[in-house]
Amino acid sequence: MIASLLCSLFLLKNSGASTQPRIAVLTDALFSDAGWGAFSYNAGQEIINKHGYQVNFLDNVSIPDIEKTLRNYAESGNNLIICQGFEWGDPALKVAKDFPNTKFLVFTGTVKSENVASIFPRQHEAAYLLGALASMMSKTHIIGFVGGDKKYPNLNNIYEGYKQGAMSINPSTKVLVDYVGDWDSPSKGRQAALSQIDAGADFLLHVADTSGQGVIQAAKERGKFALGAVSDQNKLAPDTVVTSFILDEDKAYEPIVKQVNDGKFVGKIYTPGLEATKNSTGDGIVTLAPFHGFENKIPNSYKQKINELAKEILDKKLIVKEMFNIS
Repeated sequence: MIASLLCSLFLLKNSGASTQPRIAVLTDALFSDAGWGAFSYNAGQEIINKHGYQVNFLDNVSIPDIEKTLRNYAESGNNLIICQGFEWGDPALKVAKDFPNTKFLVFTGTVKSENVASIFPRQHEAAYLLGALASMMSKTHIIGFVGGDKKYPNLNNIYEGYKQGAMSINPSTKVLVDYVGDWDSPSKGRQAALSQIDAGADFLLHVADTSGQGVIQAAKERGKFALGAVSDQNKLAPDTVVTSFILDEDKAYEPIVKQVNDGKFVGKIYTPGLEATKNSTGDGIVTLAPFHGFENKIPNSYKQKINELAKEILDKKLIVKEMFNIS
């Protein structure tokens, strides 16, 4: 009887554990890139910290291998597969048809189906603030933007927001733009940045994953200033990176994880925007990182202006126009 009771307790305990969702975080970026890939890894770790769920991680997936990778992870019993990267959208839709009980989240995505959701954050709202800051601080009235690949809708929006923010401060500000066509080449990012610096740019925003580290390096070499993307990148060059627009890894995946856990998944496109500060209440997941060592170097009037603009965006009194609108 004791043996039977122990067996029943064992089965009860393990049946409870099996109800917890198994989650995979997959990306074609690198978890070590201090930006886009690092954000996905940190956001996945938050799922573990908050819920204790099993999370499987895989980075550096080649684009041609995305569909095969998704099938492998669906077949292995993951309940939620988080696909970090725009390129994962169409493969996710295709694989999802064959695995109707598996949920897929594409970040940053523009696709949806019964078991596929996307998060398309309004990063351009934070980029607007960076453009305003760069325009106020620039001595040459020339600022730069270096992107990874022009075909990405969110990248077009970020550039557009950055430009609008700069023009709102000084309509004569010149915004240089280059797309390097490569997310993993610091040398290409560096060359694009050096070209912009030679053309007079003294503030540079990159959205180029590992290639963006070359942008920061170029700014450091030439004594100019850089603005980071997705993660707080000040640590890459503390005297060069003034601030970054960041995605809140504590909240980014949480609504979808909760939906899966509660059995209430809704396959649609979510568009969370600006939040006042990291971990603020509400559904916003985009904000600015601290100024770190630049806190006392930026005039209070400039910081006050950024705060005013942020409040206007939060209150929907200021609408930052999008180049690519999914609604």
